[in-house]
Amino acid sequence: MTDPALTYYTTAELARAAGVTRRTVMHYAELQLLTPDQVTASGRALYGPYSLRLLRDLIDLRALGLPLDEARDMVILRRATHDVGGTYRRDWRREDVPLDDARLRALHARLRALNDAYARQAENLARFDRWLTKRFTGGDVPPLDPDPGRPDPGPATAGLPDVSGS
Repeated sequence: MTDPALTYYTTAELARAAGVTRRTVMHYAELQLLTPDQVTASGRALYGPYSLRLLRDLIDLRALGLPLDEARDMVILRRATHDVGGTYRRDWRREDVPLDDARLRALHARLRALNDAYARQAENLARFDRWLTKRFTGGDVPPLDPDPGRPDPGPATAGLPDVSGS
């Protein structure tokens, strides 16, 4: 039974909301990277709000070069520790996560390596930006905003991507 307080997406709606094709969602479902939260009596897959977040995460993880099996492990881990609405479940237990310790350690090592590479690139980009600013403008240049609908993060984080994981 679906929770009336949550919005559920059909495959096409989920794809549209994530900016991918319906076929991409179906492909990820076939690979069990993305699983429906509900299936109607007629067999239609319905995805909860957290599935949209997971789909976007999958797209990002794949763009960062994470292999499909490690991307699947990330989704499994997230689904085991969050409810269908995306709220962290404080009551989850180790047995809720169907990944053995070796897989979790390998995933942790991969994520640490990605975070380290990301931090190095952030430093390099900031250094290059400072050089360009001094060389060509002699002053402060506001960053281009790739998402004009997003609120301005302020001077401390302007131009830096959100890495909070929320």
